[in-house]
Amino acid sequence: MKKLFIYFSTLILIIIILIYFIIDAKYKNDIFIKLKDHIEKLIIINKDFDIYIKHKINYENYDLIENKINEFNNEFKNLNLYLINSNLKNKIINLEELILIKIKIINKTKSYRAILNNSFRIIQIIKNKNHLEEYNNLYFKILSIDKNNKLEKGKLLLKINNKLKNILNIQEKYFLMHAINIIKYDIKIINLENELKTFNIHKLLKNIENEYRYQSKNSFEKAYLSIIILFVVLFLIMILYLYDEQKLLKSYKELYKFRNTVQNSNNIVMITDLNKKITYVNNAFCRTYNYTSKDVIGKTPKILKSGYHNKSFYENINKIIYSGKQWNGEFVNKSKNGKISIERSMITPSFDDDGSITEFISIKQDITKEKKIEEELIKNEKFIIQQSKMAAMGEMLENIAHQWRQPLSTISTISSSLIMKKDMEIEIKKEKEIEYLNRIINTTSFLSKTIDDFRNFFKNEKEESVFNIKDAYLDSLNIINSKFKSLNIKVIEDIENIEITSFKTELMQVFINILNNAKDALIQNKINEKFIFIKIYKNKNNIEICIKDNAGGIALNIIDKVFEPYFTTKHKAQGTGIGLYMSNEIVTKHLYGKISVKNDKFIYNNISYEGASFNLEIPILIKKDKNAER
Repeated sequence: MKKLFIYFSTLILIIIILIYFIIDAKYKNDIFIKLKDHIEKLIIINKDFDIYIKHKINYENYDLIENKINEFNNEFKNLNLYLINSNLKNKIINLEELILIKIKIINKTKSYRAILNNSFRIIQIIKNKNHLEEYNNLYFKILSIDKNNKLEKGKLLLKINNKLKNILNIQEKYFLMHAINIIKYDIKIINLENELKTFNIHKLLKNIENEYRYQSKNSFEKAYLSIIILFVVLFLIMILYLYDEQKLLKSYKELYKFRNTVQNSNNIVMITDLNKKITYVNNAFCRTYNYTSKDVIGKTPKILKSGYHNKSFYENINKIIYSGKQWNGEFVNKSKNGKISIERSMITPSFDDDGSITEFISIKQDITKEKKIEEELIKNEKFIIQQSKMAAMGEMLENIAHQWRQPLSTISTISSSLIMKKDMEIEIKKEKEIEYLNRIINTTSFLSKTIDDFRNFFKNEKEESVFNIKDAYLDSLNIINSKFKSLNIKVIEDIENIEITSFKTELMQVFINILNNAKDALIQNKINEKFIFIKIYKNKNNIEICIKDNAGGIALNIIDKVFEPYFTTKHKAQGTGIGLYMSNEIVTKHLYGKISVKNDKFIYNNISYEGASFNLEIPILIKKDKNAER
């Protein structure tokens, strides 16, 4: 106990020291950030002063520069608050002396500039009122006096003074007097500016910032080094503590393992010994099976048997776990009151230091509700699929009527013609009769082929097969093509011949759903010249399919909903809202691909169009999880 107190006291002391170094490092870092902020503000204001002095003419915002002076003084006072180093304070004293001189010079500059700008306004007024053309050259020199570095101001000043002696006109005299005034005060301001250049306050501020950064860096490095040393000491103390208290720590570990983690877990936990006798169950076990721990300790898991699993099921589990491997699967168990539950279970053998199995830990999760929800979803999906098939059947019957009307009319016409000629005893040449009969045979073959196409489409079996993607598309188009022709819909195709291993019937259903959706959009939006474009090509290990129309596109507020079940913009008599939903289900869950839709603007035959573009990406060879359900 005494040793534990020493370890604990030492640990607390090290933690306190660590906290001190961390806080101290943070404090110095905060000071540096604040100091840097004030220095940067001083640098900016100092630059503003330089700009103020440089631009002598038309800079009359004296309140602004006065505010800058006040702001400069305030920032300088704030800077002093964060300086804790004597060497830095000496530099600040030198900086303060230079700043006071600079502010005096700026104040002088203010008065000079006021005089200069006043004279500049007066000569502008005189020039504008009296049109003194002979002074144009002088006027423009005065106007650009702060920009013209080549202007010889001394000579110009002497020249104006000489001219002034002979001038009698009062306006001209005032013009020249104020021109002299501008030149004199411009020279004075330039002298002040040159004087300021010798101060180099900007460099001094940067030196202060750099020196404090260097000192802060040293402080941080010392703090970090001290923290590392303390951590090493702490680590050594912890090692000693762990060594001395190994037995106690082991018992604590077991206690926390069962009481804190396992006992309050939402998962069902059961531990059995090597003979499968229950040695431990947690609260979740008791809640699920309605047993107390006293009821089951010492018994075997057979008390949970529901009769759902056969003998070989349990033999397989024993074979796996006694070989030292983990078993994962599902149980159907029965509680004390007879309630059946479905659980996802993991049984893991536990080993001793010699590698021998000592016990089995079973962790289970009650998934009864999830299974019921899953069954409901499967039922709903089957119902939606049936609805989709029935909707498709109605569409198909209409297409059959379209496709059969012309062939039946042909058969009827030929048959009627033959009967009429026989009744009227009109001689029919053998060649003509054979021609008629061949036409009937060909037509009936076409009808038979149509029946095969529809029968194949409605087959329920889902078997992978190797087929040409172009053939799947053409078979789909043949089913609905008569309707397209009657509506004058032109299909523009760009299709590669690609062999694919997938589910042909389901892919055909996707083709038909998207093509019919495009057809309905073209009719609904009353498009005069109706186009559907289809492009199919290979991209690495995938097939890229793009089907788009020129129906104007899908409204942006609903484009994200088109794959939802029962969502439709059509009249109830025209659509159920499950065609695109089923297409999405088929592509993502059965064909293991992707489907998306967007509005696309494009040019065809030099005419600009806009429409919905459905884009599919389907693997050429399906690679799916063996446990995945189709």
